[in-house]
Amino acid sequence: MQSMDWDIFRYAIAVADSGSAVAAAKRLGVNGSTVLRRISKFEKDRGIRLFDRLPTGYTPTLECEAILKTAREMQESISIVDLGIAGQDLRLEGQLSVTTTDTFLESVLSDIIVNFSEENPKIDISITVTNERLSLTRRDVDVAIRASTSPPEHLIGQRVSAVSFAIFGANSTIRNLSPHPTIDDLKFLPWVGTGGSNSGSPVTKWLDHNIPAKSIKITADTFPGMRSCIQMGGIGVLPCCIGDQSKNLQRVLPAIKEMETSLWVLVHPDVRRSAKISTFSKFVAKRLREKTTLLACG
Repeated sequence: MQSMDWDIFRYAIAVADSGSAVAAAKRLGVNGSTVLRRISKFEKDRGIRLFDRLPTGYTPTLECEAILKTAREMQESISIVDLGIAGQDLRLEGQLSVTTTDTFLESVLSDIIVNFSEENPKIDISITVTNERLSLTRRDVDVAIRASTSPPEHLIGQRVSAVSFAIFGANSTIRNLSPHPTIDDLKFLPWVGTGGSNSGSPVTKWLDHNIPAKSIKITADTFPGMRSCIQMGGIGVLPCCIGDQSKNLQRVLPAIKEMETSLWVLVHPDVRRSAKISTFSKFVAKRLREKTTLLACG
């Protein structure tokens, strides 16, 4: 056991959770061939098969499931120790990892983060742009800046603003509408809908209830992607923070209340006293509150 490569547990968990070596490599920040090589070497050295290679992806074998159970327990223990150490860090220096979505990074966050970096040059910030819920407990990231109606109870944070949504249309698409259109006037225009990780969102539910399926001509899995399609000649729902700042788009109707959510700056409670995490969180929250008019369709 002295020659055990303990890092293999991280690789096994990543492959099991993502279902593929490519996705696991992206999550781990390594090359896909590295994941395959490490898994294959472990299997050869130990005489067991960790995964069944199926057309649909990598599926853990029974032997692997037993290893994964222990590996996850180890990972949890290491995370607890790591959180405890990070929570006592009083230095304004070192690495700081942040996750948010492309919607907020593009519309309200990029200048805030750059300004923080300029004021704190010893802190190196790594931004992960994704709609996936990365774990703050496992220290996948230090700070999450996300929209949510109810953030996880095990995290602490600040609600900085409401996030409002409205219908936006390309100038070429809406130019013949009446000055005060109704939803019925819009139903049969070419709509851009939601997809992917947004498929269960309040926006999707509203579209399903109010817009005929045959009117949804294109779907995209991010709001900036939807915005790009709408700009080319369409209509759709966007967060006001990107719709109101976009060329060739106009807000067609006032913000729709049932789509509204909240923007949060979230951290794990065990690291809230870390100097760099606390300083960054407070800085970002303060600056975001100054942009409430943009975020909340003011």
